[in-house]
Formats: sequence, C-alpha cells, structure tokens
Amino acid sequence: MATGPFVLAVVVIIFGIFGLALGAGLYTGMGWAWMAGIIIYIVSIGLGVAEIVYGGMVGGIGGIIRIVAGVVIPAYLTRQNVKIFFGKSSPSPGPQT
Repeated sequence: MATGPFVLAVVVIIFGIFGLALGAGLYTGMGWAWMAGIIIYIVSIGLGVAEIVYGGMVGGIGGIIRIVAGVVIPAYLTRQNVKIFFGKSSPSPGPQT
C-alpha cells in the first residue's frame, strides 16, 4: 500500500504535467487557461500544506513556494487588464470628451 509521501509525490508530478499545459495556455492567452489557472493554484494551496506536513525540509520549502504561488497567481489573474487579455472582460470605455 502506498504511503503518504509517495502518494504526495505522485500528485505533485501530476500537477507538474498540468502546469506545463497550463503554462502554454496562459502564454498564448487561451480562455480555458485563465479559469484553470485560478482553480489549480487555489487547490495547490492545500497541496502546499500537505508538502509542508509530509515532505520534510525540501517539501517544506516547496510547500511554502506552492502556497505563495497559490495566492499570488490567482490574485494576478483577476486583475482587469489580465482578464481582458484572456477574453474574460471587456475594456471599459475611456473618458468621453
């Protein structure tokens, strides 16, 4: 039977593969990548906590980085200009003269 650290390692590898696909989608401005980025990075906060608990010193550092990314990236993706880039919002009209 798999132990906690082994299962955690498998989950981290799967997230890494998803991260590569997500990176390509974010780089090209794909609409699906915007929502997937928010979901994946919010979920990764919990994964970061698990890494801190089960991962020892190296997992602890990785967990802290994952938690910070899980907060910063969704916050960035919800900025107005970023949402416009991904087609999730319309540009607001400028001041009329």
